[in-house]
Amino acid sequence: MSRLKLVRDPRFQDHLTPDMHPETPARLAAIDRVITDEKEKLGFEELEPRLASEEDIARIHEPGYIEELSRKARVAEKGQTLVALDHETFMSPRTYEISKLAAGAAMAAIDALEESGFDSSFVAVRPPGHHALKDKAMGFCLFNNVAIAADYARRKLGARKIFIVDWDVHHGNGTQEIFYEDPSVFFTSIHQYPNWPPRSGWFKDSGASEGKGFNLNIPMPKGSGDRGHLLAFDELVAPLCHEFDPDLILVSAGYDAHTRDPLAEQNISTIGFAMLSQRIANLRDRLGVKVVCLLEGGYDTQALAESAVATMRVLNSEAPSELASVHSDYIADAVTGGSPVTGDRMPDSVDTRINEIKGHFRQFWKCL
Repeated sequence: MSRLKLVRDPRFQDHLTPDMHPETPARLAAIDRVITDEKEKLGFEELEPRLASEEDIARIHEPGYIEELSRKARVAEKGQTLVALDHETFMSPRTYEISKLAAGAAMAAIDALEESGFDSSFVAVRPPGHHALKDKAMGFCLFNNVAIAADYARRKLGARKIFIVDWDVHHGNGTQEIFYEDPSVFFTSIHQYPNWPPRSGWFKDSGASEGKGFNLNIPMPKGSGDRGHLLAFDELVAPLCHEFDPDLILVSAGYDAHTRDPLAEQNISTIGFAMLSQRIANLRDRLGVKVVCLLEGGYDTQALAESAVATMRVLNSEAPSELASVHSDYIADAVTGGSPVTGDRMPDSVDTRINEIKGHFRQFWKCL
């Protein structure tokens, strides 16, 4: 029996970017191929997305910004061309509609959690969302899908407290901005530092006003690998999630920290992402809450597809034997030439950073 709903749609490949751009339709095509090849093994139930309304999106983004994107969409449609929002974020003729579909997919995943027997959803969409600010596109992102999901969960599910984990290799600056003063949303981002966006994601940026202490940045040294990321999760993310005691967990699931990814210098393996996903599943089961994962980055298409499907399989596992099968598959791949289980290249630096973060956050949380 499936306990995970997968939200996907071939229309997400209709958002086009320039030649040689890393955020391409091939990313989702690769995930689709793996799911098709392993359909009998996976057994996920699937759900079609719907379009988010502009009113839904305006609960997170400024109305003037939404209108600006709509206007630029008309320009792209009329000229059948690409429109640059900045030097790396683009709109093609169908991008505006597809971006609303991505936001609606996040909302559909929340709807799925109301059904009996389903406690997890995975949303395989593009464009990604976690860099999108209230009034600005940024970093390949137009609408902040995870923020829209959080807002909708409050209305649909009555969620009072929401815990967001962002493990994309880049800091989730847009999500941070949106919830920086909001104590009902605990946002934590595990990311390479320094990296893009510049000067974004330092651990002392811990929230403001009533949200002070509810924004946890974990800026990891480059090459931190499986050991470093799992240690950060175990020492910081898990205990803070337990103390915060959320009603719902959302994951900005980027896979660009993978050792094969071209846009960063971290060193996480596919089995490492399976282990991170298992930690999310453990929090889900121990706290008795539900989980929605939303796809963010990941630009080596094979690594992205393997790692995203590993997350889906872990969250869908019912019995220990199923979970053992997931891990054994990826360990076998590593032994036969896939990505190895990795240590971190600078363990002393990782340990020092985690202790620094603990020291700063002890003023807010008893568990540290």
